[in-house]
Amino acid sequence: MHPPSPHALDLATLAQAEQPSGWLAGFVARDYPKGYLLASPGDARDQVFVVKSGRLRVYLAGETRELSLSFLEPGDIYTTHTPTYVQTVSPCTLWCIHTADFARRLASDPTITPAMMRVLGRLLRNAVTLIDDLAFREVPARLARFLLGLVERRGQPQADGWLIPLELGTEDIASLLGSTRQTVSQLLNQWTRDGILARPDRRQLLVRSRQALENLSAS
Repeated sequence: MHPPSPHALDLATLAQAEQPSGWLAGFVARDYPKGYLLASPGDARDQVFVVKSGRLRVYLAGETRELSLSFLEPGDIYTTHTPTYVQTVSPCTLWCIHTADFARRLASDPTITPAMMRVLGRLLRNAVTLIDDLAFREVPARLARFLLGLVERRGQPQADGWLIPLELGTEDIASLLGSTRQTVSQLLNQWTRDGILARPDRRQLLVRSRQALENLSAS
């Protein structure tokens, strides 16, 4: 019997189940509070997890600063056995399984591979973008590029611009950009006063001048 098409597995929907079933059979649901350090480089814990609810941050850390690589959302799959830190940024429920058990499952049914590649691809893309920005761009250009990326991926056209959901807080955005909360907040406020942006509410941002952001991203 041929395995199902790789596109048939909807891990985001599957993760919402109250009991493990289908591909998640053998996974165990575990709850973690906000701020819990789930994994760190060299950690002895060795498990694969799927996010059922909440959000986690994947980041690198040195003595004086942290750099976020990505945020994991419901339906994302990741592992504790990487050279990164993984910390909950809200209360989370995760489906967990030991890596060896997961490897056996993957060998017999590779339909999970596209979901894994999606998360790893996002991490790699974010890491390359961060390196490029830190090496060649100042913070205003980094923030402008970040907002343009949100417009491209999630922007909703409006009569007066592009409406984008802003699920990350200012501190989260600053961490993704290798900057500080104060600097990002000042830039967003300045661009709002300049008419480039508008803030309908705390969870949304209206890009009123996409061209202005493109100009800033190139500076």
